[in-house]
Amino acid sequence: MYNVNKKMLIYIVFLGLMVILIGNSTIVAETKPDIVKMVKLLQEDKDLDIGDWSVLAREINKEIATKQEFESEVYALKQKYPQFQWHRKDDASGWKAEALTYNIDSGLTESIKIMTTKEELDTVTYVIYEVKGQKWKKGNPAFFTTTFQNRVNDLFIGTPSIFSCIKGSINDNMDSVLNSKTEDLLDMFQAREIESVHETNFTSISAHSTLFKQPLTKEKLNLQFGLRTEGLGERTNFVVGTPIITFEY
Repeated sequence: MYNVNKKMLIYIVFLGLMVILIGNSTIVAETKPDIVKMVKLLQEDKDLDIGDWSVLAREINKEIATKQEFESEVYALKQKYPQFQWHRKDDASGWKAEALTYNIDSGLTESIKIMTTKEELDTVTYVIYEVKGQKWKKGNPAFFTTTFQNRVNDLFIGTPSIFSCIKGSINDNMDSVLNSKTEDLLDMFQAREIESVHETNFTSISAHSTLFKQPLTKEKLNLQFGLRTEGLGERTNFVVGTPIITFEY
């Protein structure tokens, strides 16, 4: 009887550990930035080569009402980010400040834009922070869980909208690549098609994926991708973004 109880206890402890491990894995997966999730899935398909990518965070700020307040905000950002090259460009539409920095080691380009303009009866300020790269590197996931998150906490008052987008090419020049890769990408991102456009050399899909949040419409659109081939036997390019594509395609 003692042995039976002992085995039962070991079994219960084992099940408990499994539940904890599975739970932790789920939490980690859900807290990964969208760009990291997208890259990981795309890299699992050997036919896909990742090229340019971008992550853009944007927020509308209505706390800046005067030029003095705008100047004060820009001054504070300059003090906080002295490694950025800052430029002012005011015109009839409003006050604008832009900053840019490029890190040779990481290959990352970061930009900050702050623009204040009059819209109907309100003075509205748009704050945009963007990170771009031409190739995905091993250190990029760590950047997004530390530096990127710190920047977002510094630059935005609330929770900004975040747009993640990746361009790339497909190592498959078969005539049916548009149809086959469309299905592959829907499966890859656990997505349900909402709208689509199909032409001879081009396919565009708007979908809902259970992997991402930030739905844009009542149909919960939060994923877009496009495929374009240059003709039979020629290269095919893709672009994928959540919640929408921000690259021209």
